[in-house]
This record gives sequence, C-alpha cells and structure tokens, in this order.
Amino acid sequence: MTDIVASDLADLERWARAVQMVSFDGPVAPPWLLDELAAGTGSVCLFAGNVESDEAVAELVAALRSARPDVVVAIDEEGGDVTRLDQRRGSDVPGPAVLGAVDDLEATAAAYRMIGRRLARAGIDLDLAPVADVNVAAENPVIGVRSFGDDAGLVARHVAAAAAALESVGVAACLKHFPGHGATVDDSHQGLPVLDVDAATLRARELVPFAGSSAAAVMTAHMVVTALDAQPATRSRVVLGVLRDELGFDGVIVSDALDMAGVHGPAVRYGEVTPDMIGVAAVAAIDAGCDLLCLGARQGHDVPLAVTSALVRAVADGRLSGARLADAAARVGSLCRASRARHVIEAAADPDADEAIVASVAARAVAVAGDLRVPVRSALVVDCRAEASMATHGVLWGLGPVIAAADPTARHRDATPSTTAEEIAADADNRPLVVVVRSAGAHRWQLDLLERLALARPDLVTVEVGWPARAAVYAGAALVTSFGASRTSIGAVASRLLATA
Repeated sequence: MTDIVASDLADLERWARAVQMVSFDGPVAPPWLLDELAAGTGSVCLFAGNVESDEAVAELVAALRSARPDVVVAIDEEGGDVTRLDQRRGSDVPGPAVLGAVDDLEATAAAYRMIGRRLARAGIDLDLAPVADVNVAAENPVIGVRSFGDDAGLVARHVAAAAAALESVGVAACLKHFPGHGATVDDSHQGLPVLDVDAATLRARELVPFAGSSAAAVMTAHMVVTALDAQPATRSRVVLGVLRDELGFDGVIVSDALDMAGVHGPAVRYGEVTPDMIGVAAVAAIDAGCDLLCLGARQGHDVPLAVTSALVRAVADGRLSGARLADAAARVGSLCRASRARHVIEAAADPDADEAIVASVAARAVAVAGDLRVPVRSALVVDCRAEASMATHGVLWGLGPVIAAADPTARHRDATPSTTAEEIAADADNRPLVVVVRSAGAHRWQLDLLERLALARPDLVTVEVGWPARAAVYAGAALVTSFGASRTSIGAVASRLLATA
C-alpha cells in the first residue's frame, strides 16, 4: 500500500466511481447505470442517441436522479453545428464562429443564456462548452466553426461571456480543449494530434482563453504539445500543471473522452480501444491531474467496471496516489453539491429579449464576396456532404431542402467525394448552380470539385457553411460565407440568396 490505510480501503471503490462520467445508449437509463449511480458514480454524459425530445430528456434526468440525487448530468450543447438536443433538425442558436464573426458580446451572452435555460429546464447541470480553442488552421478537421475565431483576444472575450451566461442561468460551464486544439490538423478522435509551437506562441495564443477562468470545469485535449511534454495533455502532469499552477484554475479538470484514439498514443486508431485500455488511460489521467473522466459515447457497463478496477488496483499497488484519487473525488463531489443549488437560480436577463437579440445574429454574420446581384431562383443546390466528425456526429440538414421549400422551381441534391463535376454540371443544365461546401479547407475533395465546376460554370455560386479557407481557393462568380451550418445560419443564407437584388 502507499498513502492509504486499511480503514480507507472501503472508500476506494466509491472514489473510483465518483470520478467517472459514464454514458449509455438509448433514451432510457439501463439498470446497470442506475446501479452504478447508486454505488457512487459521479456523472453521466448525454449524447444525441439519448435524446428524443426536451420533455423526454427531463424524464431521463429525473430517472438518473432517482438513483443518485446529486449526479452531475452533462451534455455537449455548443450551439451551431454541435448540438445534441437538436441533432436531427439543427440548432436555432448560432454557433461560436458566427458569434465571433459578429463580435457582439451581448449576442454571445444571449445565445448561451438561451442554451443554458433549455438545459436547466431539463435538469442538466454541466454544459461541455464553450470551446476555447483558437482556430488558426483552416484545415483543422475537428474544431473549425466550433471556435469563436482565429484571434486569441477575441476568443477569450467570447469564451468568458459564454461561460458567465451559462452560469447565470444555473448551468455550469466547461471550457475546452486545454491547452488548445485550434492549430492542429489531426482529429484526436481518430489519432494523436501534435502542436509543434514554441512556448512563447503557446502562451500568447492557445492559453489566453483559459487564463483566469472562473468556469466550473475545463476539459483536456488528447494532443501532444511539444513545448511542454511528449505525453498527450490528458496524461501529462506538466501540461495540467500549467493549468493549475500557472493559470490558477481551481475547478474540475475533465478529461476528453477516453475512448478516443489520441489519449492512447500515436499507434492507436479509433475502434481499436478496449475497456482495459480505457482503464489504463483512466489511471494515467487521474495521476496527471484530471478529476472527472469522460468515458465516451459508445461504451456499456464493461467500461466503468474496467475503470473502477484499474483505479483500485493502481492505488493498491502504488502506481497511483490514494490521496490524488480522493482529491479528484472530492472535487467532483463539490461539483455535485453545486449542481443541486444551480437548479434554484433565477435568470436575471429577459428570455424574450435574448431570443430577439439572437434571431438577427446569423443574418448579420453572412458575408458575400463577388458578383451576387440577382436572386438565385430555379437553381440546382448541391450540398457537399463532408465526412462526419465524431464531435458533430454528422450534420443531417442542408441548404438545398430549405431553398426548395421556399422556391418550388429549385432542385437540390447531395454530393460526396465520389461525385464528379461533370455529373453535377449535367444535372444543373441551364439552371443557376449553387454548391454548398462545409470547411472546404479541411476537405480537399470539395475544393477540387469547385475548381472543376468553375471551369464549366463561371457563374457558380459557392456557399461555405463551415470554416472558410483562404478566399483565393474558391472559384466562381460569388462566395457566400455563413460561418456555420446551424438551422438558423442555413436559413439566413437561404434568405440572402433568394432576396438578393
């Protein structure tokens, strides 16, 4: 034994459960989860597969609380493209990049109060938002429009406004992904990103939105920061020490999902991760300074069992400090106790006023470059379906159906990496042609398709609903940029195209 005495052994499993944020499939809590909650599991994370309606989510949360009244219920509700509550239809709240493009802090606060009120009504305690990454890489496959922008100062201002707004309506905020995922070009769900910048750049850019945060929680990134350590941040005492000691963060450090490939090292790919591997990563993350372990979206009972066993064994054989595990459990316990108090908070701001502010934001963000002088009527609208990110779980909606609903003479279709420019040109015939891309800088096939189409159709109108690449790479007569693919942003683009005069 290390720093834990025999009388404490009964607490070990309780601590090991307290630091877990578990997940499950479907809209109904399975019996094993209710049993784990009754035994001390600290948190549950809801994903899109758990959501049927706001009312059903409220009933689900009530069932979870029947097993443990102070369980922390979390969800990823970032607004814009990343929505769990509106995964099937798209969010009415504009995303971070839209809010950053408009750069109106009151609009950002209003948007996150709207999100927070909805979560609070369902009984959800912790929003795994806002995103604090400074997105300086157009080819970033996983952050993009989830970021407020590519300027550290702008991102910091909006992150602070968003977090304070959530907290003001009774929902805890979790900034992510520390120490900053915005300059990477790999997806940590699928592999191990590396941020190879010097320490001065890191402190002047990536760390700025996290500095001085009063948010309840910060989530780690599964990425290597070469200026600090060779270990992924989630497993690095050095990196998490910067958050605690240099930036002064005293809240709960939440790991990103431990079923993601990045936390397991460069040789592992998504789909190869086993419950035992997650157990090993859990020990390393707690040892590094994480307090709450997100176990992922597709895990059943085997994973929390493996994590509990791994943590208990690690303390017993001296690989993990019992005091460190107890400290992590105590921090989660504080979050649990705070969650009960949050549900009685009354929002100071007027909900109707917030909705009125947010209603105009998406339209304000739409930018047009080039020649777009007449309404686009009777067009063929092509939605390019980019490969789904594990963070967004795919965007199911698009511009084409919205245009067609407003203009019965229009047609729409999808395009995939196998779709050819010749096929689209033939399908369009003499109609106006609108091609919708999503973060084309991160999906080379979309840029190649635009380049080939512009040769045949110089009147091409391109709509970028993701993170815009350099303007020079887009071809055709006009480029419309929305900075997001939420329901509200898509609607703003449709109105602009159909009303242009």
